[in-house]
Amino acid sequence: MRVDYIVVGLGLAGLAFCEQLRKNNKSFVVFDHGPTSASTVASGLYNPIALKRFVPAWNGHELMQLSIPFYRTLEQTLDTTFLHPSPILRKFFSAAEANDWQHACDSPVMALYLEPDVLSNTNSGIDAPLGFGKLKGTGWVDCDVMLSAYRSFLSSSKLLIDEVFLYGRLATSKPELIYNNIEAHSIVFAEGTGMLQNPWFSYLPFRHSKGELLVIHCPDLKESNIIHTGIFVIPIGEDRYKVGATYDNYDHTALPTKAGRHSLEKRLQKILCLPYKIIDHLAGLRPTTPDRRPLVGTHPTDKRIAVLNGLGSRGVLQAPYVAKSIMDYMEKDKALPAEIDVSRYAPNL
Repeated sequence: MRVDYIVVGLGLAGLAFCEQLRKNNKSFVVFDHGPTSASTVASGLYNPIALKRFVPAWNGHELMQLSIPFYRTLEQTLDTTFLHPSPILRKFFSAAEANDWQHACDSPVMALYLEPDVLSNTNSGIDAPLGFGKLKGTGWVDCDVMLSAYRSFLSSSKLLIDEVFLYGRLATSKPELIYNNIEAHSIVFAEGTGMLQNPWFSYLPFRHSKGELLVIHCPDLKESNIIHTGIFVIPIGEDRYKVGATYDNYDHTALPTKAGRHSLEKRLQKILCLPYKIIDHLAGLRPTTPDRRPLVGTHPTDKRIAVLNGLGSRGVLQAPYVAKSIMDYMEKDKALPAEIDVSRYAPNL
């Protein structure tokens, strides 16, 4: 079998890159052994504003302009729904915060997403006496539904190989890369935390941050907006809500913990005034970097081998952008944005 690209990993980054390959009429196969990535347990929130300090997130507006149309088009391709627009209500903890919010609205970019007036709390099940700031144009992507549908889409076209990719089987000495019976011009590793074992990119300062979230059933809450109070509460239908997330840079397991559950419940009880039942507890490892920017580019001595990783907690927004960036770089010789280029980390060769 001869293909233009081998893709390793089918999380958010891998999916977005596959769509770039399809758009550019490139042949490919994908190696992915089951939905084990952090993408399947991600909150899926898309929001261009850093809600702790009321400032734009890195490239926030530009990423929104690219990513939302991307997911809308993908919904049509897959004939399914996973994009859920919803305002975000950010709880105010002091009058000073409300004042800072209104000042932030003076910025033209911020005004695209922030409504200046303080929104009074009308839900008796929520403790927010100082009200909320309301974000518009935001929402969440059901990553589990999207990735499951995309796996089926690739599988039906015989483009998905449900196997663990074994690094030692990739031969690089010939003009074409060879893996078993596959010949490829290039390979892109979009394997999330699996990159820790990748021999070609072991020099990169890759990290992972464990995240845990709860799914609760709270029939009396009746809230349709996303609530943000340092944690998020996302309505997902049938009186169920996602609650998260934790950040742990030391626990390298992908298993839910009692400590994680206790932390989320403790914070949830500071805003929720109603009884609820926990119906699920999920955990995953986010791929992160020291400077909180993605890792995008090719190996320093073999430009056929590329990496697409390190999307962190804003993966839904960043995935379409980084996928387009690496495609433009590899196929059109367009320079990578310096902030995401792996060349910012010098290898010890």
